[in-house]
Amino acid sequence: MLFSSLKRKLWIGLLFASLHLWERLTASTSRPSSPTPTLDLLSRSTDTAVLVCRAPGGHKGVHFVLYRVKERVDSRDLPLGAEEMHFTVRLSDSSQRELYCCLYKTKEGSYSAFSPYFQLNLQRDADPSRPFPPKPDPPVLSVEPSNGLVKRGDKLSFHCSLPPPLPQYQINSYNGPVSFMLLRGAAKEGSTSVVPQPQSSLLSSSEPQPGVFSVGPVTGAEQGQYTCLYQISRGRQLLNSTVSNMVQVTVKDLVPTPTLALQQESDVWHLLCSGSPSYPGAVFSLYVADTALPVASYQARVTQHQAVFSVPVQDTAVALYQCEYSVLLGREWSRSERSPSLLVSQDSSYAPRNVAGVDWPLIVGSLSAVVLFLCAAALLIVVLHRKGTVSSLSSL
Repeated sequence: MLFSSLKRKLWIGLLFASLHLWERLTASTSRPSSPTPTLDLLSRSTDTAVLVCRAPGGHKGVHFVLYRVKERVDSRDLPLGAEEMHFTVRLSDSSQRELYCCLYKTKEGSYSAFSPYFQLNLQRDADPSRPFPPKPDPPVLSVEPSNGLVKRGDKLSFHCSLPPPLPQYQINSYNGPVSFMLLRGAAKEGSTSVVPQPQSSLLSSSEPQPGVFSVGPVTGAEQGQYTCLYQISRGRQLLNSTVSNMVQVTVKDLVPTPTLALQQESDVWHLLCSGSPSYPGAVFSLYVADTALPVASYQARVTQHQAVFSVPVQDTAVALYQCEYSVLLGREWSRSERSPSLLVSQDSSYAPRNVAGVDWPLIVGSLSAVVLFLCAAALLIVVLHRKGTVSSLSSL
């Protein structure tokens, strides 16, 4: 009986211990409710590196844990809570790179997810006592022609210029520019990857003019946005600068040139700009010749390839007007060349009333009747003349 009672107590104890252990495991493996932290390099010295684990969005952690791959390296407790925690790790020569991650626990007892892995380069540089300097300043990109407007067959010349002189600590840390790169398409600002974005096309400059790129003859595929960057060496590494300003290149004759005409409708004169029927729904713009800003703009309907503009009020007796249109080809806007100039005078821009009242069909019909009568009379004279001649010959 005593053995049976002890056995029952032992089973009850084991049951409670199992339930308590299961509760702890469930709490530790439950889905995290706190935001994911980030892990970055704060500084490094000859034999150590300082990593900082940050809780985002103002969250605070009372317990931070650092892992190397899956191995727990270090942990810190902060009863009052903190938004970040610094961990010092030793650098070894056993491997050139190691992966680290971290997590934190809040006052409520919820654990965050693991941070993305941070790859720590363990290779020691010639002067490892300094922390990594900031990313090199961006270069300046310019293009010739300066407005980026070219025709098919023309050539483009890009110039990627270095920024102003770098600070002294950067001069000591960097070995100077190695190469320049020209990228077509949008590049991510501040990207740390040495390799350009896969969707970007790359052109490398050659000596003896580093940073100068010649593109062409232009076929039309060159239209788009361009940026550039330069690479510098630091120890055994190649680092990219941040990308330069963006330059837009537009091929003007990808779409046909429009025509501009003066037309009348209900005693009112208008300017009619007609584009290619292949590009309906274009955006039309009216310009005074040799001016950069349009007088008016209008987007045609999806079934129309022309736009009607009212004749602007002219300050001078004579004015020259031009028009152009833009169409969306893929993801890029293509702009046509401007139409030939159309001269509009104050006398011709508004129809005189007496010209509007002339019945041109009546005039044309009257002239046709006169011509027909003259032709019939001439034919009659010829016939009578021939008959007289035949009668004279017969009498002889």
